Amino acid sequence: MLFGGRDTKCAKLEFGTLKLFMEIILVTGANRGIGLALTKVLVANGDTVIAACRRPEESSELKQLTLLHPKAIDLVKCAVDREEEVVEAAAAFRKRRHKLDVIVNNAGIMPEHGNESILKIDLELFRQAFDTNTLAAARVIRAFYPMLAKSERPRILNVSSGLGSVSTKDDHDYYAYSISKAALNMLTRMIAHEFGPTGMTAVAISPGWVRTEMGGEDAKLSPEESAQSLAEAIKRIGPELNGHFLDRNGQMGEYPW
Repeated sequence: MLFGGRDTKCAKLEFGTLKLFMEIILVTGANRGIGLALTKVLVANGDTVIAACRRPEESSELKQLTLLHPKAIDLVKCAVDREEEVVEAAAAFRKRRHKLDVIVNNAGIMPEHGNESILKIDLELFRQAFDTNTLAAARVIRAFYPMLAKSERPRILNVSSGLGSVSTKDDHDYYAYSISKAALNMLTRMIAHEFGPTGMTAVAISPGWVRTEMGGEDAKLSPEESAQSLAEAIKRIGPELNGHFLDRNGQMGEYPW
């Protein structure tokens, strides 16, 4: 179900050295943390945001933001771990808009404490993490692909983590989360190969260590700092970066696979 909003035309403005085109951007997990901060930045930049979350009726800050910007935000009920809700959200979207420019698969969970042994950790946590952090991205891409394919510059950003880097893993912390993000990275590489010849760009991108409920109070970045970088990276990312693992600024090199 969608609330408010309208189609935006492809307007253009100058922002530093970047030429920013007003776009329609889907952000999952938009009700809090990085997703909410990113929604705010994108709206401030003039983009239209399809703000997806599990329980929009309980997302007071996101609801208030939608009331302030009714033409710029479509608030979408979409639990990404439920196939039927993702399909329903995409069907509702198709009735209102002719295309989608960017998918930001941001929704994610870290279900464990982080210090569990493989001998004792509840394996159900693996299933939960994989369902939300990996399979959900596949669900969203499949459901929204027909609209994304109509964009002149389609992009998919799968929000990953340095904890998903296999080559740099040197501890056993966060089994379920790390493994699910490593799987998301592989999904990104594979869809990049499948969709790249059509002109679509798919990347894995880390938002950095952010002070959210997941990242904790000791993290270096605020959600606003991370979101500002991500918003600028969305505009920069093009086919030359297809299939790469990027930092929050859209640069290669910091996060090896």
